Formats: sequence, structure tokens, C-alpha cells
Amino acid sequence: MNGPSNETLFLRFRRAGDARALGSVFDATAGELARVAGYLAGGDPHAAGDLLQATWLTAIERAATWDERRPVLPWLLGILANHARGLRRKQRRETTAA
Repeated sequence: MNGPSNETLFLRFRRAGDARALGSVFDATAGELARVAGYLAGGDPHAAGDLLQATWLTAIERAATWDERRPVLPWLLGILANHARGLRRKQRRETTAA
């Protein structure tokens, strides 16, 4: 792998607010996160996009909670999965209420 790892880049973002480093992590993980988001959203591209947006907002807001001894991608996937569970709960409530 050429250049700094995703973990090094995310740590740089967390410590110094380096937006370029965060952008590099985004670019490196976008494909995998998008595939998982599409699956978790049942193929709905709008819901997948919402999940991705919520994932990154949470990652930025909670960057301090990431354990730098662990890979960043599984942490991001965990955030994504949590948002997907929340979306499913919301959809069930809306279906039940209708």
C-alpha cells in the first residue's frame, strides 16, 4: 500500500482536523461502505445515501471514540450498521402506525 494507512489518516484528522486526511479515508473506504449501505438499505439508493451521510457525520462527530489500535473500516461499518438498524426500526414504527 502506498502512502499512509487509513488509520494514520483518520488519526491525523482526529488530532489536527486535517480535512484532506479525512477525504483520503473517505475515498479509500467509499466503495466498501457504499456496497454495504446498498445491501442494508434493501437496494434503495436514496436510503443508502442517507445511511452513508449519517455514517460520516457520526464518524466526524465521534472521532474521539475510535480506538486507534483498531482498523478504521470496521469502526465505520459498525456505525453504518447502527444507522441501518435505526432506519429499520423507524420504518417498522411507520408501518405499524399506518
